[in-house]
Amino acid sequence: MKSPEQLAKAKAGIEAFGRKYGLLMVFNNQSKHSRLALQGSKFAENYGLVNEYHDAVFEAQFQKQQNINDVNVLTEIAMQLGLDQQEFLEALETRQYEQAVLQDVEEAYHLGIRSVPCFIVDDRAVYGAQSYEALEKFLEGKENGFRLKLKGDSHGND
Repeated sequence: MKSPEQLAKAKAGIEAFGRKYGLLMVFNNQSKHSRLALQGSKFAENYGLVNEYHDAVFEAQFQKQQNINDVNVLTEIAMQLGLDQQEFLEALETRQYEQAVLQDVEEAYHLGIRSVPCFIVDDRAVYGAQSYEALEKFLEGKENGFRLKLKGDSHGND
């Protein structure tokens, strides 16, 4: 649980980000986590619609203030993208992709990733929303970010 101060800071940050980039972004306290939405993304990935799915979930979360951990909300998104509603719903209800999502979370944890979004280049990463200029510098190696904890690296990490 987050304190009222942490929630206020998160709300202000999301709204400031939206203003900065000219996006409608509002704080949504309905979705406490996105694990079910992540399972839906695994389904959408199988049909080549993962980017469209992510965009639609982003819109649902930050623009429409919908609960992205609600099966009905996610099934509606899937239908709008042309995915088979019944297959999608069945995949969520049976938790077909839960293990794959948990493996992704575990891998991120072992790499040292603690926040999203996270941008990765080679063995370096940066957290959070980044400006175009900051990402450009990161890609060019002018901004280091942090080193990922890769298995077998020379720094004694996992």
